[in-house]
Amino acid sequence: MLYAIGVGDRIVGTVEYADFPKDALKIRRIGSYTGIQIEQVVALKPDLIVAWKSGNKLADLNKLESLGLNIYYTHPKKMDEISRDLIVLGKKVGAEKKAQQVAEQITKKYDEIKSRYKDKKKVKVFYQLWHEPLRTIGPKSWIESLVNDCNGSNLFHDADAPYPVVSLENVLVKNPEVIVIPHHSGEVGAKKEIWNGWDNIKAVKEKRIFTMNGDILHRFGPRAIQGLEKLCEAIDSAR
Repeated sequence: MLYAIGVGDRIVGTVEYADFPKDALKIRRIGSYTGIQIEQVVALKPDLIVAWKSGNKLADLNKLESLGLNIYYTHPKKMDEISRDLIVLGKKVGAEKKAQQVAEQITKKYDEIKSRYKDKKKVKVFYQLWHEPLRTIGPKSWIESLVNDCNGSNLFHDADAPYPVVSLENVLVKNPEVIVIPHHSGEVGAKKEIWNGWDNIKAVKEKRIFTMNGDILHRFGPRAIQGLEKLCEAIDSAR
C-alpha cells in the first residue's frame, strides 16, 4: 500500500515475505511468520508501523504498543476497505492526494466489476487453499467476499471454521461448477492432480479448474483488484 501511494522509499524495515514491488526486496528484514524482532524495530525508530493484526503474534504487537510506538492496523475484509486504508495511510504519511487518486481508481474498478456480475446466475465455487489436507474457505473470509463480488457462491459458506478441512467426498456431494486453486511458484502440480479421476464433479468434468496467482488474491493491497477481476472471469466461465 505504501508503494502504491508513492512513499515506498520511506520504509525502513519489513517482513520476509514482502516481495512486491522488486524494490521491496532491498528493505531490511525484521520479521517473519515466526515473529517480529522487537529490538530491531525499536532501533530503527519508526514514525509509523503498519501491521496486519491477525498475521502477527499478538504478544509482539502488544509489546510494540507498550513501548509507545505508533501502529496502524490494516486488515480489510472486503475490497472497498482497501480504499479506506489507503486514504487513512495517505493522511498519516502526508500523501493524501496520491492516496485519494489510487483509492478512487480502485473504487471505480471495483464498482464496475460488481455491476458486471450482480445480475448474473449464481455459480457454485470451491476455493482450494491446500490439498493435504484438503482445505478451503469458510464464512466471512476475505476470499469469500471476493467470490460474492463475482456473484459466486462459496461451497462451504456454512462451515463452522474460517478455513475448514473437508473431504473430496464433501466436495462431490456439493458438486462445484468451478474450482479455484491459488498458488505460488512450484506449488500448483500436486494441488491440481488430486482431481484426476473425479469426473462426476461438474467443475472437473467440464474442465473448469483454474489456477491463479495467490499473491494478488490473498494480499490486502491495490493489486487485489486484479485478482478479483481474474477470479470473476473464471467464475463467469461456468455461466
